[in-house]
Amino acid sequence: MNNGFNLNLSGKSCVVAGGDGAIGLSIAQALLRQGAAVSILDRNNANKKVYPDIFWYTANLRNVAEINEIIGDIGEKRGVDILVHTAGINPAKLLPDITEADWESVIETNLKSCLFLAKAAHPYLKKKGGCVILISSITATIGFAGLSVYGTSKGGIDSMVRNLACELAGDNIRVNAVAPGTVKTPMTKAFCWGNETKLKAHAATIPMDRIAEPEDIANAVLFFASDLSRYVTGQTLYVDGGMTAMQADFIDLRLRSGA
Repeated sequence: MNNGFNLNLSGKSCVVAGGDGAIGLSIAQALLRQGAAVSILDRNNANKKVYPDIFWYTANLRNVAEINEIIGDIGEKRGVDILVHTAGINPAKLLPDITEADWESVIETNLKSCLFLAKAAHPYLKKKGGCVILISSITATIGFAGLSVYGTSKGGIDSMVRNLACELAGDNIRVNAVAPGTVKTPMTKAFCWGNETKLKAHAATIPMDRIAEPEDIANAVLFFASDLSRYVTGQTLYVDGGMTAMQADFIDLRLRSGA
């Protein structure tokens, strides 16, 4: 029996918030390859000339008025079928060093903007039935020193996904999240893959023995953006090479054995 499932996104209008970063840009390119019209919202548009087939919008995602204006413009011109939020900042500070400004900037960028982007896109998403895909993190589930603010924002995303999924199902809008483990991006270079020693030590905490490439995250987003996930909503998919499944004694065994 042919269920008609495919990854073809021709005729779909996709918005990628935070799309000029390593993960966001990989997602935008993946959507573009599947035939979608892709719009990127970001404070930085460094790659605008490199990818002229993408619609670029300069936006401060902490500013709700800017979000409403830009999403309204995109919605009226092309509609919004798929909304992807990838924007995220991480001050990586221990408790004594965290400031109120750190808290506010992380929560507003990583969490608040998710909700208000979804709100702005809602009238367009429900016209034909669409989907919202948020980028969470393994820090929503497992703890790391120095990531209390970042992890809290990502835990909020997981909760938001479940609640919005229930609320918006009646509008035929699916809401899901992708939770990466460590991904090879400029943000993670200093602490885990800047040299072979760090990379090997970090890979020892991952059953698949490697950190993710941005394309690994983009592939998971494609699943949620396509008909392949038409009966999936309210879920967070961990794309972490098995990191959250690994037990501490296995980590210790691998480190001691030099595997």
